Amino acid sequence: MPVLTIPRPHHLLLGALALAGASAVHAADDWGMCGPAFVTPPRPVFESTTDDPRSIQIAADEVEFAEGGKSVLRGKVQVMRGPLQAEADRAIYDREQERIETDGRVQFWDDGGWLSGENAVIEVERQEASLGNAEFVIVESHARGTAERIVLSGEDVMRVRRGTYTTCNPDDEMWVLEARDLDLDRGDDEGVARDVWVRFGGVPIFWSPYLTFPLSDARKSGFLIPSFRLSGSSGAELTVPYYFNLAPEFDATVALRGMTDRGVQAQGEFRYLTRKGTGQIGLELLPNDSEYDGSRAALRFRHTGELDAAERWYAEADVGWVSDNDYFEDLGTNLGIAAQSHLERRADLTYRGDGWYARARVQDYQTLDDTIPVLDRPYERLPQLLVTTNGRERNLRLNVGGYAEFVSFDRSASLTGTRLDLRPTVSFPMRSAAAFLVPRASLRHTRYDLQDTAPGAADSPNRTVPTFSVDSGLFFERALKLGSRSFTQTLEPRIFYLYTPFEDQSKLPVFDTGQNTFSFSQLFREDRFNGADRVGDAHQVSLALTTRLLAPSSGEELVRASVGQIRYLRDREVTLPGRPREKESDSALVAELAASPTREWRFLGGIQWDPGDGRTDRNTVALRYQPDARRVVNLAYRFLREVPFASSESVEQTDFSVAWPVARDWRAVGRFNYALDRSTTLESFAGLEYESCCWALRTVFRRHLTSEGGEHTNSFFVQLELKGLTGVGRSTVDFLERSIPGYENEF
Repeated sequence: MPVLTIPRPHHLLLGALALAGASAVHAADDWGMCGPAFVTPPRPVFESTTDDPRSIQIAADEVEFAEGGKSVLRGKVQVMRGPLQAEADRAIYDREQERIETDGRVQFWDDGGWLSGENAVIEVERQEASLGNAEFVIVESHARGTAERIVLSGEDVMRVRRGTYTTCNPDDEMWVLEARDLDLDRGDDEGVARDVWVRFGGVPIFWSPYLTFPLSDARKSGFLIPSFRLSGSSGAELTVPYYFNLAPEFDATVALRGMTDRGVQAQGEFRYLTRKGTGQIGLELLPNDSEYDGSRAALRFRHTGELDAAERWYAEADVGWVSDNDYFEDLGTNLGIAAQSHLERRADLTYRGDGWYARARVQDYQTLDDTIPVLDRPYERLPQLLVTTNGRERNLRLNVGGYAEFVSFDRSASLTGTRLDLRPTVSFPMRSAAAFLVPRASLRHTRYDLQDTAPGAADSPNRTVPTFSVDSGLFFERALKLGSRSFTQTLEPRIFYLYTPFEDQSKLPVFDTGQNTFSFSQLFREDRFNGADRVGDAHQVSLALTTRLLAPSSGEELVRASVGQIRYLRDREVTLPGRPREKESDSALVAELAASPTREWRFLGGIQWDPGDGRTDRNTVALRYQPDARRVVNLAYRFLREVPFASSESVEQTDFSVAWPVARDWRAVGRFNYALDRSTTLESFAGLEYESCCWALRTVFRRHLTSEGGEHTNSFFVQLELKGLTGVGRSTVDFLERSIPGYENEF
């Protein structure tokens, strides 16, 4: 076969095929569901006569040289330049005009795809090529399309005229993008489409006169796909967002949210990411809520980051504000937001030293529940200053540490003041592979300077209390065989002694102190209170035993069982206001069990049993079965008996959630969270997911509690994913991951 070699450094436009392949966001494995239907015609063999990748080589069965520098090539005409190759039945090469014209069908191959059309014209000098009635395939992104005409310009640009684009298999073209003009520019990493329709199942679902998008996963300014939602509180919703790629470290999104029952809400979010930190500012404004009869707004600011190159100074802020107490209940979309009673506003400045750190904080709250009395609302900290040690405890050496805290508390119409809390500690740990003994001593001094005290009450009360503890334990292990399986079993007895003398603290204020929830870990804490306003008196011994089953080869924990109890050697006199002193000689017997006998099953359980009353105070059980990423079932039960003089009521709930395939490509999702003590459903939803080669669909109907008064809201969500293009609808991924433990998103 005769071969013509053109040893000139022309950048023939065949290179435009490579731009789509290089811009693919999806890896080849992402299209595993598509099967072998997506293939390109085999690339013909070409025997190159040069090693110069920039040279253009032309080969054919017959070559006829004509006048004027023209050559007519017939029979398997092939054009080759580097990895780019074209084939036609007949072509004319005009050397003087630097033009190649083909008759009939022509095909182009590249490492990333394939292109075919009719009557191609290749302008070698101008680096342009065009062909009509074209079709193309981009292998890496599993994309293909058609066009009345495709124009290739340079190595970076491909222009599609009146074309289509899809990632579906040829025999299952569920969605298609149709555009009057579609320009793909690899140099600018940008795609520009004009007069765009997206059709799903043959039905048009979206149109835009102008649309820009990145060819890779880089960011690009432009309209985002609108989202749709049906809600019992706001009616039908349509949100149209626009994204601004302001700079590599800044971006912003603005949106209009139209609600049939309330009006049009403006939304905006600004994000930044710099070497000093990251953060976001969000703002929502509803000028006239037709249901509320007034304007409504919300603001959120968050920031975290380092302030110096040495990473010593660290700043964090979280500030939220809403215009009215019902804002989240009316305009929020999840139970956690709707049910919150306080909105925090906090700013921290932290310095990390070597083995210690210091923090300055200002903090207050916006109370969203008017039923909460003023005297039960949290205090503002204006400011809080804290210095504490956090170095690693050294074995067989004297360790000295502690912390100091100063706080100024403020709250309207109540007692206010400042508190200074100092607590130096000393310990001498003795640890080995088989045992440990850790004696520890501390001295806590707390002083107040108060305003607006009751008549006759002290303005500057103080308290100084020492604490001494000894933590000790042993480690035993043995080889154990159960049936055909071998394990390593451990036995870990632990004794914790705690002594704190009694000092009357009934005249001290309570700014931020509560009592810790009793649990297995509480057996080994030095204080039953979680703030500085009370130091619990104690003379007690905690006895506990833990056993584990470990896989002998990997050391993976398969089973862990623990049981323990506190033996009180005297009554506890120190209490919070309104609560009696504790006289029991023994605490509740607390036990925990965690088991993963196989990779599919996991069990977590805990129980607290009161031997004095012979009743269960707490009981939690959680069971998960997850054989693979697509299948998971969760079943949980939680019981908490009402504690006298405590602010919490009894709680008894069941929780069932599931994600399970019901047919090929179909998966059901659901949850039922029911409060037995209140005879009401906290949250329930059911939905279906469908996933095929090139598209996926998720539908969810949800009913959830939105207020403490027992009001429920119904919502319906639809999310459509056009793989390789974009998603349409409200993303429910975060919602399902939060509601179904173990749920994995495959969209």
